Amino acid sequence: MNANTLRTKRNTGIDILRGICILAVMLLHLNIHFGFSKSFLKEWLPKKLFTLLFWNGYNGVVVFFTISGFLITGSILKRWGHLSSIGIKSFYWFRVARILPMLVALLALLSILHLTGVPGFVIPETKTSLLRAIFSVLTFHVNWLEIQVGYLPANWDVLWSISIEESFYLFFPLICLFLKKEWHFVFFFLVFLVVSPWARTAWYPDNELGSKNHLAFLDAIAFGCLTAIIAFRVALPKMVTIFALWSGWALIVLVFVFKSVVYKSGLVGLGLDMTLQSLGAALLLLWMHDNYRSGKQKNRFLLDWLRRMGVYSYEIYLTHMFVIIFGAQIYKKLALDANWLVPYTLSLLVLSYWVGKLVFTYFSEPVNLWLRRKRVLPQ
Repeated sequence: MNANTLRTKRNTGIDILRGICILAVMLLHLNIHFGFSKSFLKEWLPKKLFTLLFWNGYNGVVVFFTISGFLITGSILKRWGHLSSIGIKSFYWFRVARILPMLVALLALLSILHLTGVPGFVIPETKTSLLRAIFSVLTFHVNWLEIQVGYLPANWDVLWSISIEESFYLFFPLICLFLKKEWHFVFFFLVFLVVSPWARTAWYPDNELGSKNHLAFLDAIAFGCLTAIIAFRVALPKMVTIFALWSGWALIVLVFVFKSVVYKSGLVGLGLDMTLQSLGAALLLLWMHDNYRSGKQKNRFLLDWLRRMGVYSYEIYLTHMFVIIFGAQIYKKLALDANWLVPYTLSLLVLSYWVGKLVFTYFSEPVNLWLRRKRVLPQ
Protein backbone atom coordinates (compact mmCIF):
# COMPACT_ATOMS: atom_id res chain seq x y z
CA MET A 1 0.00 0.00 0.00
CA ASN A 2 1.66 3.22 -1.13
CA ALA A 3 1.55 6.62 0.52
CA ASN A 4 -1.02 8.04 -1.89
CA THR A 5 -3.44 5.19 -1.19
CA LEU A 6 -3.07 5.73 2.55
CA ARG A 7 -3.68 9.45 2.14
CA THR A 8 -6.89 9.09 0.12
CA LYS A 9 -8.50 6.42 2.29
CA ARG A 10 -7.74 7.84 5.71
CA ASN A 11 -8.73 10.89 7.70
CA THR A 12 -5.53 12.94 7.76
CA GLY A 13 -6.55 14.92 10.84
CA ILE A 14 -7.14 11.79 12.90
CA ASP A 15 -3.83 10.30 11.77
CA ILE A 16 -2.03 13.48 12.83
CA LEU A 17 -3.73 13.32 16.23
CA ARG A 18 -2.67 9.68 16.56
CA GLY A 19 0.84 10.71 15.56
CA ILE A 20 0.89 13.29 18.37
CA CYS A 21 -0.26 10.62 20.82
CA ILE A 22 2.35 8.04 19.86
CA LEU A 23 5.05 10.72 19.93
CA ALA A 24 3.97 11.65 23.47
CA VAL A 25 4.24 7.98 24.49
CA MET A 26 7.74 7.61 23.02
CA LEU A 27 9.00 10.85 24.57
CA LEU A 28 7.74 9.75 27.98
CA HIS A 29 9.49 6.40 27.72
CA LEU A 30 12.69 8.03 26.50
CA ASN A 31 12.52 10.40 29.46
CA ILE A 32 12.02 7.50 31.88
CA HIS A 33 14.98 5.54 30.50
CA PHE A 34 17.37 8.42 29.78
CA GLY A 35 16.29 11.28 32.06
CA PHE A 36 16.10 14.49 30.04
CA SER A 37 16.45 16.49 33.23
CA LYS A 38 20.20 15.69 32.92
CA SER A 39 20.39 17.42 29.54
CA PHE A 40 20.42 21.07 28.52
CA LEU A 41 16.72 20.77 27.68
CA LYS A 42 15.79 21.04 31.35
CA GLU A 43 17.44 24.46 31.56
CA TRP A 44 16.64 25.76 28.09
CA LEU A 45 12.97 24.85 27.86
CA PRO A 46 10.24 26.54 29.90
CA LYS A 47 8.96 24.25 32.63
CA LYS A 48 5.51 23.87 31.06
CA LEU A 49 7.00 23.03 27.67
CA PHE A 50 9.34 20.47 29.22
CA THR A 51 6.39 18.86 31.01
CA LEU A 52 4.29 18.96 27.84
CA LEU A 53 6.97 17.16 25.81
CA PHE A 54 8.16 14.54 28.26
CA TRP A 55 5.39 13.80 30.77
CA ASN A 56 2.26 13.30 28.68
CA GLY A 57 2.53 9.72 27.45
CA TYR A 58 -0.30 8.54 29.70
CA ASN A 59 -2.50 11.35 28.40
CA GLY A 60 -1.65 10.32 24.86
CA VAL A 61 -2.85 6.78 25.53
CA VAL A 62 -6.16 8.08 26.90
CA VAL A 63 -6.66 10.09 23.70
CA PHE A 64 -6.01 6.87 21.77
CA PHE A 65 -8.98 5.30 23.59
CA THR A 66 -11.27 8.12 22.47
CA ILE A 67 -10.00 7.80 18.89
CA SER A 68 -10.60 4.04 18.98
CA GLY A 69 -14.17 4.52 20.17
CA PHE A 70 -14.78 7.00 17.35
CA LEU A 71 -13.19 4.94 14.59
CA ILE A 72 -14.77 1.63 15.54
CA THR A 73 -18.24 3.13 15.90
CA GLY A 74 -17.83 5.04 12.64
CA SER A 75 -16.67 1.93 10.79
CA ILE A 76 -19.73 -0.01 11.98
CA LEU A 77 -22.07 2.79 10.86
CA LYS A 78 -20.37 3.02 7.45
CA ARG A 79 -20.35 -0.71 6.83
CA TRP A 80 -23.69 -1.80 8.30
CA GLY A 81 -25.67 1.45 8.54
CA HIS A 82 -26.80 0.94 12.13
CA LEU A 83 -25.12 -0.27 15.29
CA SER A 84 -27.70 -3.03 15.86
CA SER A 85 -27.17 -4.30 12.28
CA ILE A 86 -23.52 -5.14 12.87
CA GLY A 87 -22.21 -8.34 11.25
CA ILE A 88 -20.58 -9.64 14.39
CA LYS A 89 -18.53 -12.43 12.76
CA SER A 90 -17.13 -10.05 10.17
CA PHE A 91 -16.36 -7.44 12.82
CA TYR A 92 -14.43 -9.89 14.96
CA TRP A 93 -12.55 -11.27 11.96
CA PHE A 94 -11.47 -7.80 10.83
CA ARG A 95 -10.21 -7.00 14.34
CA VAL A 96 -8.36 -10.33 14.57
CA ALA A 97 -6.75 -9.71 11.17
CA ARG A 98 -5.50 -6.27 12.20
CA ILE A 99 -4.38 -6.97 15.76
CA LEU A 100 -3.55 -10.61 16.38
CA PRO A 101 -0.68 -11.32 13.90
CA MET A 102 1.42 -8.46 15.26
CA LEU A 103 0.57 -9.33 18.86
CA VAL A 104 1.44 -13.02 18.44
CA ALA A 105 4.73 -12.14 16.73
CA LEU A 106 5.53 -9.77 19.61
CA LEU A 107 4.79 -12.43 22.24
CA ALA A 108 6.98 -14.94 20.40
CA LEU A 109 9.91 -12.51 20.34
CA LEU A 110 9.43 -11.48 23.98
CA SER A 111 9.32 -15.15 24.99
CA ILE A 112 12.62 -15.83 23.23
CA LEU A 113 14.27 -12.81 24.86
CA HIS A 114 12.96 -13.88 28.28
CA LEU A 115 14.04 -17.50 27.91
CA THR A 116 17.52 -16.52 26.71
CA GLY A 117 17.93 -14.12 29.64
CA VAL A 118 18.41 -10.90 27.66
CA PRO A 119 18.66 -8.00 30.16
CA GLY A 120 15.60 -5.77 30.19
CA PHE A 121 13.28 -8.50 28.94
CA VAL A 122 13.30 -11.08 31.73
CA ILE A 123 10.15 -11.33 33.84
CA PRO A 124 11.19 -11.75 37.52
CA GLU A 125 10.06 -15.07 38.96
CA THR A 126 8.98 -13.25 42.10
CA LYS A 127 6.29 -11.46 40.08
CA THR A 128 4.91 -13.99 37.65
CA SER A 129 5.80 -16.64 35.09
CA LEU A 130 6.20 -16.29 31.35
CA LEU A 131 3.15 -18.47 30.69
CA ARG A 132 1.04 -16.38 33.09
CA ALA A 133 2.14 -13.20 31.33
CA ILE A 134 1.33 -14.63 27.89
CA PHE A 135 -2.07 -15.82 29.14
CA SER A 136 -2.86 -12.36 30.53
CA VAL A 137 -2.04 -10.73 27.19
CA LEU A 138 -4.12 -13.18 25.14
CA THR A 139 -7.07 -12.88 27.54
CA PHE A 140 -6.93 -9.09 27.70
CA HIS A 141 -6.05 -8.54 31.35
CA VAL A 142 -2.32 -7.84 31.56
CA ASN A 143 -3.29 -4.53 33.21
CA TRP A 144 -4.95 -6.45 36.05
CA LEU A 145 -1.88 -8.67 36.38
CA GLU A 146 0.31 -5.59 36.82
CA ILE A 147 -2.08 -4.19 39.41
CA GLN A 148 -1.51 -7.39 41.38
CA VAL A 149 2.25 -7.94 40.92
CA GLY A 150 3.66 -4.54 39.89
CA TYR A 151 5.38 -3.41 36.72
CA LEU A 152 6.46 -6.04 34.22
CA PRO A 153 9.45 -5.41 31.88
CA ALA A 154 8.79 -2.40 29.67
CA ASN A 155 7.84 -4.30 26.51
CA TRP A 156 5.22 -6.19 28.49
CA ASP A 157 4.07 -3.14 30.40
CA VAL A 158 2.93 -1.24 27.28
CA LEU A 159 0.43 -4.03 26.61
CA TRP A 160 -1.83 -2.81 29.43
CA SER A 161 -3.59 -0.44 27.03
CA ILE A 162 -3.86 -3.12 24.34
CA SER A 163 -5.78 -5.28 26.84
CA ILE A 164 -8.28 -2.47 27.36
CA GLU A 165 -8.70 -1.85 23.63
CA GLU A 166 -9.17 -5.55 22.91
CA SER A 167 -11.80 -5.82 25.65
CA PHE A 168 -13.62 -2.93 23.99
CA TYR A 169 -13.49 -4.73 20.64
CA LEU A 170 -14.82 -7.88 22.29
CA PHE A 171 -17.80 -6.41 24.15
CA PHE A 172 -18.83 -3.39 22.07
CA PRO A 173 -20.38 -5.47 19.22
CA LEU A 174 -22.51 -7.27 21.82
CA ILE A 175 -23.73 -3.92 23.13
CA CYS A 176 -24.48 -2.88 19.56
CA LEU A 177 -26.67 -5.95 19.08
CA PHE A 178 -28.45 -5.17 22.33
CA LEU A 179 -29.18 -1.56 21.37
CA LYS A 180 -32.38 -1.11 19.40
CA LYS A 181 -32.03 2.66 19.17
CA GLU A 182 -28.71 4.47 18.93
CA TRP A 183 -29.78 7.07 21.44
CA HIS A 184 -29.95 4.26 24.01
CA PHE A 185 -26.16 4.47 24.02
CA VAL A 186 -26.54 7.75 25.92
CA PHE A 187 -27.61 5.70 28.94
CA PHE A 188 -24.34 3.75 28.92
CA PHE A 189 -22.45 6.98 28.34
CA LEU A 190 -23.97 8.63 31.43
CA VAL A 191 -23.17 5.58 33.54
CA PHE A 192 -19.58 5.58 32.32
CA LEU A 193 -19.22 9.28 33.19
CA VAL A 194 -19.79 8.29 36.81
CA VAL A 195 -18.02 4.93 36.88
CA SER A 196 -14.72 5.87 35.19
CA PRO A 197 -13.70 8.85 37.39
CA TRP A 198 -14.45 6.69 40.42
CA ALA A 199 -12.46 3.77 39.01
CA ARG A 200 -9.47 6.04 38.37
CA THR A 201 -9.33 7.41 41.89
CA ALA A 202 -11.16 5.28 44.44
CA TRP A 203 -10.90 1.65 43.35
CA TYR A 204 -7.18 1.18 44.10
CA PRO A 205 -6.26 4.36 45.98
CA ASP A 206 -2.95 3.00 47.29
CA ASN A 207 -1.79 1.33 44.07
CA GLU A 208 -0.04 3.49 41.48
CA LEU A 209 -1.11 1.03 38.76
CA GLY A 210 -4.70 0.91 39.96
CA SER A 211 -5.86 3.59 37.53
CA LYS A 212 -5.05 1.24 34.62
CA ASN A 213 -8.06 -0.99 35.29
CA HIS A 214 -10.61 -1.50 32.52
CA LEU A 215 -13.39 0.59 34.03
CA ALA A 216 -11.13 3.63 34.32
CA PHE A 217 -11.31 4.37 30.59
CA LEU A 218 -14.90 3.63 29.71
CA ASP A 219 -15.71 7.34 29.59
CA ALA A 220 -12.83 8.03 27.18
CA ILE A 221 -13.99 5.27 24.83
CA ALA A 222 -17.66 6.24 25.21
CA PHE A 223 -16.91 9.86 24.27
CA GLY A 224 -15.46 8.57 21.00
CA CYS A 225 -18.42 6.27 20.34
CA LEU A 226 -21.01 8.96 21.05
CA THR A 227 -19.13 11.49 18.92
CA ALA A 228 -19.17 9.08 15.97
CA ILE A 229 -22.94 8.64 16.29
CA ILE A 230 -23.41 12.43 16.29
CA ALA A 231 -20.94 12.94 13.44
CA PHE A 232 -22.55 10.32 11.20
CA ARG A 233 -26.17 11.13 12.05
CA VAL A 234 -26.38 14.90 12.52
CA ALA A 235 -25.56 17.64 10.02
CA LEU A 236 -23.97 20.21 12.30
CA PRO A 237 -23.78 23.93 11.42
CA LYS A 238 -20.30 25.15 10.58
CA MET A 239 -20.20 27.38 13.63
CA VAL A 240 -20.77 24.34 15.86
CA THR A 241 -17.83 22.44 14.37
CA ILE A 242 -15.61 25.53 14.62
CA PHE A 243 -16.60 25.85 18.27
CA ALA A 244 -15.79 22.14 18.72
CA LEU A 245 -12.32 22.72 17.25
CA TRP A 246 -11.35 25.57 19.54
CA SER A 247 -12.99 24.26 22.69
CA GLY A 248 -11.46 20.84 22.05
CA TRP A 249 -7.97 22.25 21.80
CA ALA A 250 -8.61 24.41 24.87
CA LEU A 251 -9.45 21.34 26.97
CA ILE A 252 -6.49 19.38 25.60
CA VAL A 253 -4.09 22.24 26.36
CA LEU A 254 -5.60 22.68 29.83
CA VAL A 255 -4.95 19.06 30.82
CA PHE A 256 -1.68 18.56 28.91
CA VAL A 257 0.00 21.87 29.75
CA PHE A 258 -1.52 23.36 32.88
CA LYS A 259 -1.21 20.30 35.07
CA SER A 260 -0.70 22.25 38.29
CA VAL A 261 -3.84 24.31 37.67
CA VAL A 262 -5.87 21.18 36.99
CA TYR A 263 -4.46 19.49 40.10
CA LYS A 264 -5.12 22.48 42.37
CA SER A 265 -8.67 22.75 41.05
CA GLY A 266 -9.43 19.33 42.49
CA LEU A 267 -10.24 17.76 39.13
CA VAL A 268 -7.45 15.18 39.44
CA GLY A 269 -8.67 14.08 42.85
CA LEU A 270 -12.14 13.58 41.42
CA GLY A 271 -10.80 11.74 38.37
CA LEU A 272 -12.32 14.35 36.07
CA ASP A 273 -9.10 15.54 34.43
CA MET A 274 -9.11 12.59 32.02
CA THR A 275 -12.85 13.07 31.44
CA LEU A 276 -12.24 16.66 30.36
CA GLN A 277 -9.34 15.56 28.16
CA SER A 278 -11.50 12.90 26.53
CA LEU A 279 -14.21 15.46 25.90
CA GLY A 280 -11.60 17.70 24.28
CA ALA A 281 -10.41 14.86 22.04
CA ALA A 282 -14.01 14.03 21.10
CA LEU A 283 -14.68 17.64 20.10
CA LEU A 284 -11.57 17.63 17.90
CA LEU A 285 -12.74 14.42 16.26
CA LEU A 286 -16.11 16.00 15.55
CA TRP A 287 -14.42 18.85 13.67
CA MET A 288 -12.01 16.51 11.91
CA HIS A 289 -14.81 14.31 10.65
CA ASP A 290 -16.78 17.30 9.36
CA ASN A 291 -13.68 18.61 7.61
CA TYR A 292 -13.00 15.18 6.09
CA ARG A 293 -16.61 14.64 4.97
CA SER A 294 -16.85 18.07 3.37
CA GLY A 295 -13.67 17.48 1.37
CA LYS A 296 -11.95 20.49 2.95
CA GLN A 297 -9.22 18.48 4.61
CA LYS A 298 -5.77 19.60 3.55
CA ASN A 299 -2.50 17.69 3.48
CA ARG A 300 -0.02 19.71 5.50
CA PHE A 301 3.48 19.00 4.24
CA LEU A 302 5.11 20.06 7.50
CA LEU A 303 2.87 17.69 9.46
CA ASP A 304 3.18 14.75 7.10
CA TRP A 305 5.71 13.04 9.37
CA LEU A 306 3.14 13.14 12.19
CA ARG A 307 0.47 11.76 9.88
CA ARG A 308 2.73 8.86 8.96
CA MET A 309 3.46 8.19 12.62
CA GLY A 310 -0.29 8.00 13.14
CA VAL A 311 -0.66 5.50 10.31
CA TYR A 312 1.99 3.24 11.85
CA SER A 313 1.06 4.01 15.47
CA TYR A 314 0.04 0.44 16.41
CA GLU A 315 3.30 -1.00 15.11
CA ILE A 316 5.37 1.80 16.64
CA TYR A 317 3.63 1.34 19.98
CA LEU A 318 4.41 -2.37 20.12
CA THR A 319 8.02 -2.10 18.91
CA HIS A 320 9.42 1.20 20.17
CA MET A 321 10.47 -0.20 23.54
CA PHE A 322 12.87 -2.61 21.83
CA VAL A 323 14.66 0.40 20.35
CA ILE A 324 14.63 2.33 23.62
CA ILE A 325 15.79 -0.54 25.85
CA PHE A 326 18.61 -1.65 23.58
CA GLY A 327 19.42 2.01 22.88
CA ALA A 328 19.72 2.74 26.60
CA GLN A 329 21.99 -0.27 27.12
CA ILE A 330 24.28 0.81 24.26
CA TYR A 331 24.33 4.40 25.56
CA LYS A 332 25.44 3.17 28.97
CA LYS A 333 28.16 0.94 27.52
CA LEU A 334 29.52 3.78 25.40
CA ALA A 335 29.60 6.00 28.51
CA LEU A 336 28.49 9.02 26.52
CA ASP A 337 28.24 12.31 28.37
CA ALA A 338 25.09 14.45 28.70
CA ASN A 339 25.90 16.45 25.54
CA TRP A 340 25.10 13.36 23.47
CA LEU A 341 21.77 12.71 25.16
CA VAL A 342 19.54 14.79 22.89
CA PRO A 343 20.96 13.79 19.47
CA TYR A 344 21.21 10.17 20.59
CA THR A 345 17.60 9.95 21.76
CA LEU A 346 16.46 11.83 18.65
CA SER A 347 18.09 9.10 16.57
CA LEU A 348 16.17 6.52 18.62
CA LEU A 349 12.93 8.34 17.82
CA VAL A 350 13.69 8.18 14.12
CA LEU A 351 14.72 4.53 14.37
CA SER A 352 11.49 3.69 16.24
CA TYR A 353 9.49 5.28 13.44
CA TRP A 354 11.32 3.27 10.78
CA VAL A 355 10.97 0.00 12.66
CA GLY A 356 7.23 0.61 12.98
CA LYS A 357 6.95 1.54 9.32
CA LEU A 358 8.87 -1.51 8.15
CA VAL A 359 6.80 -3.83 10.33
CA PHE A 360 3.58 -2.25 9.02
CA THR A 361 4.68 -2.34 5.38
CA TYR A 362 6.17 -5.82 5.23
CA PHE A 363 4.35 -7.76 7.92
CA SER A 364 1.25 -6.55 9.77
CA GLU A 365 -0.58 -4.79 6.91
CA PRO A 366 0.10 -7.47 4.27
CA VAL A 367 -1.05 -10.17 6.71
CA ASN A 368 -4.07 -8.06 7.65
CA LEU A 369 -5.11 -7.67 4.00
CA TRP A 370 -4.43 -11.35 3.25
CA LEU A 371 -6.59 -12.52 6.15
CA ARG A 372 -9.41 -10.19 5.15
CA ARG A 373 -9.36 -11.55 1.60
CA LYS A 374 -8.90 -15.13 2.77
CA ARG A 375 -12.18 -15.33 4.61
CA VAL A 376 -15.03 -13.22 3.29
CA LEU A 377 -17.81 -13.50 5.80
CA PRO A 378 -21.48 -12.70 5.25
CA GLN A 379 -22.31 -9.12 6.11
